[in-house]
Order: sequence, then C-alpha cells, then structure tokens
Amino acid sequence: MKIFKVTGTQVAVPYETPVGPYRGRGKGEGTKGASALVVKVETDKGLVGWGEGNRQFETDPNGILAGREVWDVEGATAAMEAAGITPAPMSGVEMALWDLKGKHAGIPLYALWGAKVRTHVDFTACQGLKEPSEAASTSRTIVDRFGFKYLKTKAGEDAEVDLAIAEAILREVGEEAILRPDANTGYGPESALDVMRRMKDIGVTHFEDPCSAAFPEILARIREEVGTKVLINMGVSDSLSVRGMLTAGAADYLMPDTPVAGGLLRVRKVAATAEAWGIPCLMHCSHDLGLKTAAITHVAAATANWSGPNDTCYHGLIDDVLTEKLTIENGQIAVPDGAGLGVEVDEEKLEKYRM
Repeated sequence: MKIFKVTGTQVAVPYETPVGPYRGRGKGEGTKGASALVVKVETDKGLVGWGEGNRQFETDPNGILAGREVWDVEGATAAMEAAGITPAPMSGVEMALWDLKGKHAGIPLYALWGAKVRTHVDFTACQGLKEPSEAASTSRTIVDRFGFKYLKTKAGEDAEVDLAIAEAILREVGEEAILRPDANTGYGPESALDVMRRMKDIGVTHFEDPCSAAFPEILARIREEVGTKVLINMGVSDSLSVRGMLTAGAADYLMPDTPVAGGLLRVRKVAATAEAWGIPCLMHCSHDLGLKTAAITHVAAATANWSGPNDTCYHGLIDDVLTEKLTIENGQIAVPDGAGLGVEVDEEKLEKYRM
C-alpha cells in the first residue's frame, strides 16, 4: 500500500471559559483556542489516515512521499527531514501513517505497538496565568465538571504572584487535586531553589521547568534538598537530548511532545531512554485537538513508563474536528479501541474551522 496524496489543513477551534484565553509567561492576551495542522494521507488503495501536527509545510510533502510504502514510517520522516520539513508539520504526517498502518491491519495503534498496559489515561488540566481568586475558581470548575485529579497553572513572571496563585488554588482544591505550576524556566538558577522551598512550604509538591535544564545541578538539588518532583519539558526533543538530564538526576518526569520531536515513534524513543533510569514520561500540551489527544492515549496504553498525567487543554474546546468529541471523566480519557487512532475526522468541521 503506497502513499498517493498528502493534504494539510490549518484549523483553529476556540476555547470557552474558564480555559480561554490561555495566557502564558510573556504572552500578552493569551491563546484563544487550539490550532493545528490536520494532515490527511490518502493511499493508492483508497484508505485514509489522519494526523495532527503544527505550522505549515516548508516543502510540498507530495513530491517527497508519493509512491512510498505506508509502512516505512522512519524512511518517510528521514526523507521529509532531508527535504527541509521541520518536526512540527512532519509530526502530523507521521501520525497519519501510524493511523493508516493500524487501519490496514484492523487493530488499534496500541496493539500495533504490542501492548495495552492501561485502559484509561490520566490527564492534567492546564490553565494559563490568572489572578489568584480567578485561578482558584477556575480550578474548582475544572475539578467539579471533569473530575481532574491533576492541575497545571502557568508561572515564572513574578515569584510572589506565582506563590499567591498556588496558595489560592491549593486552598480551594488542594485536598482533591495535585497542583503542578509551570514556570517555563522563568526562574534563574540563583533564585529557583528559594522559590521551590517556598512553594513546598505551601504544599506544592510537583513543579515543571523551574529553571533551565542547562543547570541540571540546580534541578537535582531541588529534587534532593527540597523534595519537589521536577518535570522537564523545555529542552526535551529526542532521546539524545535527555541523556544529560537523566545522568545528572535532574528530573522525576520527562515531557516530550510530538511537534518538537517529529512524531509518535520519537517520543516513544525518549520514553525508552528514560526507562533505563526509571524515569516516567508524560506528553506536553501544544493546545491539542482530538487527533493528538487520542494519539496520546495510545502512547500511554502501549508504553509502560508513560505513566504520568499528560497535559491537556482539551476540556476548554468548544468543539473538535472529530466526528465525536472525546469524553473526559474523572480526569481520564478511555483509550479508543477502533482501528488506527480509533477516531475519525469530520471533514465538514475541518472546513468550518479552517484558518
């Protein structure tokens, strides 16, 4: 079965309150919805696969991929890289090829990878920077409506504000959910230890990217001296990128992402590397739609040490491009059992949300 045609459609689906607008460190008004490059790969046998990446193709992938065998995922990604296609759009094609392989075999993606170690996958409900009282009320709404047991809020602009936000959230839902602020490396190495000690004093036990992974000794001290669980996303791209972090004892969790790595296989290779150090992984959120969210569940189902609660803003979307929106219950999504990704795209919705 050969690749016949590759089509990429850029779409944007708005957020509703309380998720939108989602403001990160230094991002002004914030992100008002999820945007993605939805990739459709058609074969010479009429079978169609779908994937979700980001940005635009720098080079037309048809001239690179047309006529290639669908099963040759690594060959296709190598060819795209050689032609100058970057990981973000490439990841959408790679996902669609896996979807096709599963559909052709008539089995779910997790079965194609040989395992189903969990039937439901935990997610962390993400929210951007908000005033403390609003952050607390948003957390209450998210916990009550979707049953999330893990929450994430942005941080890193002002430590005093971050502490106030964290304290307000923990006061509201601290007995029901674990809070994981994300500073996007906003604290310098000279201040990160002190801020983490103060965060621990108010009950924050998990923290993402408190400072740059270029200072692994500081991250290791946060883990060892403060006792905070450290998660690293920034700087995590492929298996080679994480070896120094693992050797230095800088992380409790690694957070790869398909648009950064270039595909599902590459994030699973990060997990395989981390497994040698006994470090679990979870997926970072790129303001994802349903295709990538479904793909995350398959990665988690088929990868034993993919055991952390993955990031998501999916609960904030007013809609999706899928024929049926994924359901979040008790902060989890059930792994789809249909062939391939187990979900299908509604092409009318694809046109409705086209950018």
